[in-house]
Amino acid sequence: MAQYPSLSVRIWRTRPWNTNPLMRASDRFEALVRMLAVAAMLVAIPIAGAVGTAGYTAAAARIIADNSAKVAVTGTISGEVKHTAIVSARSEMTESHAEAPVRWNQDGRSGTATIEAPDTATRGDKVTVWLAPDGTPTRPPQRSSVAVGNGIEVGLAVLVEIWGAVLALVALIMWALGARRRAGWEREWRQTGWQTGSDRR
Repeated sequence: MAQYPSLSVRIWRTRPWNTNPLMRASDRFEALVRMLAVAAMLVAIPIAGAVGTAGYTAAAARIIADNSAKVAVTGTISGEVKHTAIVSARSEMTESHAEAPVRWNQDGRSGTATIEAPDTATRGDKVTVWLAPDGTPTRPPQRSSVAVGNGIEVGLAVLVEIWGAVLALVALIMWALGARRRAGWEREWRQTGWQTGSDRR
């Protein structure tokens, strides 16, 4: 019993330069399109990596600049700590959120604001307040891992876009080739039927 050829053998037989006379021009063109698509998708990997690296570098520089401009001061909770329950959109779990009025002094100037506080905080507790260059409260410094995540997201987005465009183009070409083949088969079938007398329309 003859053994069915393996996938690698079948792929090799569909190469565009195959000398098999039964291989039509459309078959060769289809094989060429598939080869170019695979090559384009492989080339897209280092391109996406380079774009992701550039995104990471830009994000890291931005985070360093933002963090260096922030100043930490020690503030005192001056009022009642308010607790609220928030449902997380990611985990769909209820999370506790606390806010409290805080007072601080920096370089002889006092300031007050309502900021996020620890759940266990009470009036009179000391908390760290991060200030922007203009002296207003701001978010704590971002971690360097944020830049890593940004670079990965940018790289993956570029890769998905390129691969999606390539696959869409290949699908369009395959559809056009299929339509052309079906039209050719129908034309040949009509000609054969006319010659044999089975189609008298």
